[in-house]
Amino acid sequence: MPKRLLPWMALCACTPLLAAPQPDPQRLQQLADEPYWLALGHYEHAKLGGWRSFVDDPKFFLAKDGDSHPEAELAATLKALYAPASLAGNHAQCVYPARTRWLRQQLQLTDLPPVECKEFTTWYQDINPHSAVLVFPAAYLNSPSSMFGHTLLRIDQADVDSDNTALLSYALNFGAYIEGMDNSILYAWKGLMGGYPGLFALVPYREKLAEYSRLENRDLWEYRLNLTPEETARMVEHVWELKQIRFKYYFFDENCSFRLLELLEIARPGVELTDHFPLTAIPTDTVRAVKNAGMIDRVDYRPSR
Repeated sequence: MPKRLLPWMALCACTPLLAAPQPDPQRLQQLADEPYWLALGHYEHAKLGGWRSFVDDPKFFLAKDGDSHPEAELAATLKALYAPASLAGNHAQCVYPARTRWLRQQLQLTDLPPVECKEFTTWYQDINPHSAVLVFPAAYLNSPSSMFGHTLLRIDQADVDSDNTALLSYALNFGAYIEGMDNSILYAWKGLMGGYPGLFALVPYREKLAEYSRLENRDLWEYRLNLTPEETARMVEHVWELKQIRFKYYFFDENCSFRLLELLEIARPGVELTDHFPLTAIPTDTVRAVKNAGMIDRVDYRPSR
């Protein structure tokens, strides 16, 4: 049973549960087939038919078979949204703010229990997202995973340009989580075969600048995206849902650049970015795909020295 369900199940044993609405099954299936719901679950078509999620972590899902059945995950999410408000930070509304927003809009859920999400609210206000920048550090030959460059997102506050405060922004990075000291051959092999878990990390942008510019002597190109504040907020809400959630990391396809394209598809529903990369996702090519989608406003260059 997913760990996220345990507090809910324990509390439901002694607390009355608000009745979740029972939409028409056809309507639920229609919502489960919506590209945006599939994007929230990181689903792709399975090779033998049906669906599979890129997420390799059972605690991301509320339904037992949610990793392969989007409709079951949607039904479980809808039910969990009506759990007792006393669950507070463990409530589905707090754990899944992006799912909550979308289902509230699609089903006009005006009777959800009011839940105080202190941890999420504090985290979100600290980031204070308003706009985003796609950052491309140049290739780093000393690391197999960065031989073709790298991409990350910078999340900016509203006054970043007027006050020149980019150093106070946050960097959103997806990378392989490596424990121990694997030798270079094992490192390359595991990176090619999905032997490392991949995780999202949100860190101060100044730390990434120090890492790339001063420690690795890598030039950076910053692509200002034309995301609206609402689109940026939607993306950051989903980032919260992915905290400490594991994916498999592959150097050449399911890598940093591919995962960021998925986030941009969350930010702007309807834009198709990941479909262009069925086999490999080279960072330079993914930047080009974002440009071709008309999502770049301007480009800034930061030399390493």
